[in-house]
Amino acid sequence: AAITYHSDAELDVFDGGCGLGSALMWMEQKNPQWKLTGHTISEDQYKFVTEKLPPHKFKVNLRSYDALDDPGNTGKNKMYDFIYSIEALIHTPDLSKTLKEWSEHLSDGGVIAIIDDFLSTGTSKDDEEVVAFSKSWLANILVTPTEMGKVARKFGLEVVENRDLDAEYRINELNYRNKMPDIKPDRGRSHQGWMGSKWRQRLMLEGKLTYNLLVLQKGGRTAIASSSSTKTCSTVSSKKSEDDPSAQFNKITPQLMSGKGKGGGDKMACISSWYCCNKGTEWYENLDANRTDNTAFLKLSKDLFGHYVDSFAKHLNEHYETYPKGATGRFLDIGGTGSTASGMAQVTSKFQHFAGPLEYWILDSDPGAKELERTLYCDIDDCPKAESCGFDVTFSHTVLEHAQRPWKSFDTIARLTKKGGLTMHLVPFSYQYHATPDDNYRFSHKALSTLLEDRGFTVLEVGYDICTKPNNMLRRVDEHYDVIWLTYVIGRKN
Repeated sequence: AAITYHSDAELDVFDGGCGLGSALMWMEQKNPQWKLTGHTISEDQYKFVTEKLPPHKFKVNLRSYDALDDPGNTGKNKMYDFIYSIEALIHTPDLSKTLKEWSEHLSDGGVIAIIDDFLSTGTSKDDEEVVAFSKSWLANILVTPTEMGKVARKFGLEVVENRDLDAEYRINELNYRNKMPDIKPDRGRSHQGWMGSKWRQRLMLEGKLTYNLLVLQKGGRTAIASSSSTKTCSTVSSKKSEDDPSAQFNKITPQLMSGKGKGGGDKMACISSWYCCNKGTEWYENLDANRTDNTAFLKLSKDLFGHYVDSFAKHLNEHYETYPKGATGRFLDIGGTGSTASGMAQVTSKFQHFAGPLEYWILDSDPGAKELERTLYCDIDDCPKAESCGFDVTFSHTVLEHAQRPWKSFDTIARLTKKGGLTMHLVPFSYQYHATPDDNYRFSHKALSTLLEDRGFTVLEVGYDICTKPNNMLRRVDEHYDVIWLTYVIGRKN
């Protein structure tokens, strides 16, 4: 987080609740130029760090992480570029006081990284199991990431990343073996580290707790955008040689999801209840076998017809396979929440499975997107708050026909995509009018190719997918076309 959001090589770093100093020791070894300070209120921990740890340069104070003023009493606040807290913020008796203190001692554009337990959305703090966990784990505050974000904004801090570490690192599977623990003292062990950890395991498996990395920045995304506008566009991570280990990710499958709920929701057999796609080759072969006329300027090449979701999955897998082990990045789903303003149900994870090793983000102008996590609330035609060159993959699915000025949309897409990054989009070519909340454009394969190539992309694939009504919809009659054509494109930023 410090390296991603702060360009300075020499950083002043604060560990809020440093424990036995293991994180400080690791950071000093990885970044010896950093000035590292930690606070702990445990005399035993302080004694261990000062007397038993191997020689080190970092400093640890026997003080609360709410007390960051210069111990030398110089009258000046000690300022930090990076503050982090690992499984410690949950113990603060006053979240507002702690975040206010940290913000006041954070430099402009500086970041705070918090790794801790959070309450799952929809879970009550009064749930008996949650109360038992809070008491045994000494969890004085237990909030959702969204609730913490609201508190942070009072002190000029904006959530810029929120990563579900269970989803990324398979904590329930690898740490807990997907096994529900027995909640009872064992051989007299009833302390926090025993009973609290058992309740934590249970609540994680039940989905009542999440384990997240939350990154806050002073100045928020505006600071990111302004700082990135002055620097050279970054390049996506890639292996130095074919023999280097690759990033670990679940292979992208051409599976459509409902997007309702965590993890993508339910599987969908077709693009919607009205249409099933992948009919292009069948249409072309039927036309060839039965044509009565042959007009050259009407013809399209057979290789332009395919199944868009197969193509998206193929190129994403090829792209992610070039990432080195441990690489990180972000996937941006443009228009990824649905138009609640038009009466549509909100979705939040429809293409989350396309993100692979990347963090899944959404950009949407729908009012329902305002308070969603990892979401940029803005218009794709003009979104200055979005970080330039901040996304490895930019993506949209039947969205850009609703843009008022799609040429400006593609300007934004080009600005946001990293060098070497992918951009992929599905738009209608022949489709009924659908005002959700507006409907403005249709695109041929030539139009999409030009829009990308004029903005510094190489087109990797472009084509059409034809979709027809399934049998159960054939008797339904309204404005829906019986057959629709969709256009898709995949490009790479030069």
